[in-house]
Amino acid sequence: MNISIIIPVFQEHLRINMLIDQVRAQDAACEIIVVDGDRGGSTLAMVSDPTVIRLTAPRGRGNQLSFGAANANGTIILMLHADTRLPDNGLRMITDAVRDGGEWGAFKLGIDADGLMYRMIERSVDLRSKIFSLPYGDQALFVTGQALQRVGGIPAIPIMEDVALVRRLKQAGCTCKLLPFRVKTSARRWQQEGVLARTFRNWLILLRYLAGADPSALAKEYQ
Repeated sequence: MNISIIIPVFQEHLRINMLIDQVRAQDAACEIIVVDGDRGGSTLAMVSDPTVIRLTAPRGRGNQLSFGAANANGTIILMLHADTRLPDNGLRMITDAVRDGGEWGAFKLGIDADGLMYRMIERSVDLRSKIFSLPYGDQALFVTGQALQRVGGIPAIPIMEDVALVRRLKQAGCTCKLLPFRVKTSARRWQQEGVLARTFRNWLILLRYLAGADPSALAKEYQ
């Protein structure tokens, strides 16, 4: 059972090699595919690992993830944001979950910053994931290749691709395994906008998407 890790990037020059090194330390044989939303491949040019597969695609996580998955060879697809770090032995946990019957799943969210507000966000995400089975992409979503094929692949939309994919998997009756360990996601977006403002905007975008808003229009506001 092998894992293909799809990493969508855009101007992630400073982070990409640290992420690749962390992944390789867990499983040197895993397939890593970096998909750059910059057609010039500015982040790809910084990748030092010669075994990494380097692709470009139209900017937008859904577009990049969809293109990366179409070129993947693994039996499990892991969608990993450039600013998210897996827990120790995270790849083994994923393969164990799939062997246990899981067809898709994710980790708990961990935000890499101190402060009560960040811990409250983490707990609210825990509840959302448990009650609604709705983890987001920053929780390191994984899915078997068979389940992904069954639901038509990763939606090639510029934003909310994680929500769209999870809804498809749930509608298809695919078995979910939520793992009890936390990833570590950068707090940079919350810090740039303010914790309350960012949280409110995330919820607003989700509600508008669920109400039928065009993902392309939402992406322009999100960037």
